[in-house]
Amino acid sequence: MRISTVRFLLGGGRISKYAETIAPDAEKLVRNKFGSLPAVHLILNGDTSQMDHLVNTAEAQLLPGINPTQVNAVSRPDRHSRRAFGQTSIDRDGVLIVLQIPNMRHERDVCETLVHELTHAHQLGDRSARDLHRKYLRHVWGQQPMKPNTLSAYELLIDQREIEAYGSEALAAQL
Repeated sequence: MRISTVRFLLGGGRISKYAETIAPDAEKLVRNKFGSLPAVHLILNGDTSQMDHLVNTAEAQLLPGINPTQVNAVSRPDRHSRRAFGQTSIDRDGVLIVLQIPNMRHERDVCETLVHELTHAHQLGDRSARDLHRKYLRHVWGQQPMKPNTLSAYELLIDQREIEAYGSEALAAQL
């Protein structure tokens, strides 16, 4: 797991350091529960206005013909990042997880969010899941529409994955 930080002010230091310390343990918990994980790039984000930008830019690099500036101007209906604790998507090397540190108040927030987002990393880790998610990204960024039945099925899968990720948060008690 590669960990980096973005735009930290004085207030986020304690939570950020805690996240950095326990991230390997959270990764091990999720791997032991669910199986393999792809390469994970964990960004500890200190600027609440940057989460969408960070994820959108990573996704734009996967889609030939999409300009990151153009992508960042698009409002994604599946993103509600101002109050969110974290967000996961695929990137070139595997999976990108952005933790929104200023939104977290307690160590429990960090533990549960890490486990939740690492569960999404597992869900997006194999080749077929990445390919299907890339097709979904082409749809949401207006490159190539998905057939309505395919889109509905994928949105149902997203909902099922979210339920599984919320269920996995109980593992955080072990951190």
